[in-house]
Amino acid sequence: MVKQYKVDRVQELTRKLQEKKNIILTDYSGTKVSHLTALRNKLRAKDIDYKVVKNNLFKRALKETGYPEVDAFLKGPIGVAFVKEDLGEAAKIFKDFKKEQEKFNFSLGIMDNIVYNEEQIKRIADIPSKEVLISQIMSLINSAASNMAMVINQTIASVPRGIKAVAEKNAN
Repeated sequence: MVKQYKVDRVQELTRKLQEKKNIILTDYSGTKVSHLTALRNKLRAKDIDYKVVKNNLFKRALKETGYPEVDAFLKGPIGVAFVKEDLGEAAKIFKDFKKEQEKFNFSLGIMDNIVYNEEQIKRIADIPSKEVLISQIMSLINSAASNMAMVINQTIASVPRGIKAVAEKNAN
C-alpha cells in the first residue's frame, strides 16, 4: 500500500515541474547545512526553488510530467533547482557555489525537455544574462542610429557650405 505522504510529495514535485519547466540536479553530499541554507537564500532571491528530493519519488514525478528519462543521474542525495525561465542565472549561482564548496556538484540540467550535462551547464552559466544581452543589442542599435544621424547632419550642413564657397568664388 502506498503511503499518503509519498503520494502528496509526488504531486507537489509534479506541480513544481509543471510550473517551472527547467531544472538542475545537484549532488549536495558533503556540503554543510549552513552552506546549503545560504545557497537556498541566493536561489530564492532569483525565484528559484531548491528542494532535496527522494530519488524514487522524483522519478515518478518526472515520468508523470513527461520529462526525459534521467534515471542514471538519480543516485545518492539529490537536490533539484526548479527554474521558471532563466536557467543561466541558476547555473551561475551553482558555478560560483561550487568554487566555494568543492564537494558540491551539479550533474544535469533540463531546459525545454533538452538534457544538458555538467559541462554544458557551465557554458550556459558563462552566457550573459537576458538583461545584459538586451542592453548590448540596444547599444549596437543606438550606435548605428547615432552614426546615421551624424552622416545625415554632416551632409545637410555641407550644402550651405558648398553654396557659400561657390558664392565666394563667383564674387571674386
